[in-house]
Amino acid sequence: MGYEGKTVAMVGAGPANLNAAKVLASEGVKVDIYEKEAEVGGAVYTGIPNFRMPKGFITKLKAELDELGVTFHMNTTVGKDITFEELKNNYDRVLIGVGAQIENKFGMEGDGYEAGLTLLYNLNILNKHEEYKNTYHKAVVWGGGNVAMDCSASLARILPDVRIIYRRSEAEMPASKKEIKDNMAVGVKFEYLENIKDLILDENGKVKGVHIVKMELGEPDASGRRRPVEIPGSEYEFDCDLVVAAIGQRVDFSAFEGVDRTDTHQSTVENVYITGDAYTGPKNIGLAVKDGKDTAKEILDSFN
Repeated sequence: MGYEGKTVAMVGAGPANLNAAKVLASEGVKVDIYEKEAEVGGAVYTGIPNFRMPKGFITKLKAELDELGVTFHMNTTVGKDITFEELKNNYDRVLIGVGAQIENKFGMEGDGYEAGLTLLYNLNILNKHEEYKNTYHKAVVWGGGNVAMDCSASLARILPDVRIIYRRSEAEMPASKKEIKDNMAVGVKFEYLENIKDLILDENGKVKGVHIVKMELGEPDASGRRRPVEIPGSEYEFDCDLVVAAIGQRVDFSAFEGVDRTDTHQSTVENVYITGDAYTGPKNIGLAVKDGKDTAKEILDSFN
């Protein structure tokens, strides 16, 4: 022990913060976690389907944190139900672990066009499976990461025709090989070296298709992967009534005035730290867990 009397407020109850809380609470720090949802787990709760990842490990971790005296404030949004200033004033340290929840939609809008995390929330939390089943028949998921895989695998269980559109080849696809294989097993079709240029809408603004362009691979870009380049004259139209964009996410710090990332978990605001996907960008659960533990150790060091 040795850190009794020290207090930390955490924003978000995802894997990074939960594991940071365990490290801190085990050392005697009083930890309060503020979470906007009704359950803990962050993206594990809201975004990952049960068929891909059972939630038992989160339930077990929550029980351990309860035993350690961690206090959970559920259904509590910072910036609405409690202010960032209150957290800074009432706690020795604040840890922001809000994930990367702002999704890229490339400025497109249409009835039947939505972002991947929105789709997963609608299915996993709001249980809108029947609504989607009765509304849509042919879906396109745009992207090649694990969010895209979760979206397509979820939709393939309720819709007759689901396909992935990805602008690079399978070799460059960031999704895990297991996720790709599992998607193929449930009937998802994969279209590689293709990209969506625009939506095709009917007179009521409903999606009725997409403009697609074929791609080829050029020189490597900043990611180290070969850059996809459009093939002139290769555009074609594809009919569909649901398009899901799973093409990148970013962090929203708008509720935390002055906060931004630095080279360490300590943010640009004194005594305020950032962890998990909010710090590293969208990665995976294993990295979020490690980052949470690493951040907790930095916070403990800051008390010395």
